[in-house]
Amino acid sequence: MKKLFGIVVMGLFITSCDLISERWDGYVYPNKNNLSNFISAGNGFSSFEQCQAACISIIRSNNWQNADYECGLNCKFKDGMNICEKTAK
Repeated sequence: MKKLFGIVVMGLFITSCDLISERWDGYVYPNKNNLSNFISAGNGFSSFEQCQAACISIIRSNNWQNADYECGLNCKFKDGMNICEKTAK
């Protein structure tokens, strides 16, 4: 019984660690004056720096001169909107 309890506790610990991990999603705006037009730079980056690098790479590879980007932390789609805990660039 103690062994089963230990397995359950360890499983809960591992699950809770996964729940607090960061997940960054990237968005690139080819024209920073039109934020309704965007493309995804990728989802599920484990760090802001990875997300930022992906966004900048897309902008540079397309040679967009008037582009912008943002990375969102732990974003969820709710009520027709993408809501993030925070955004950064």
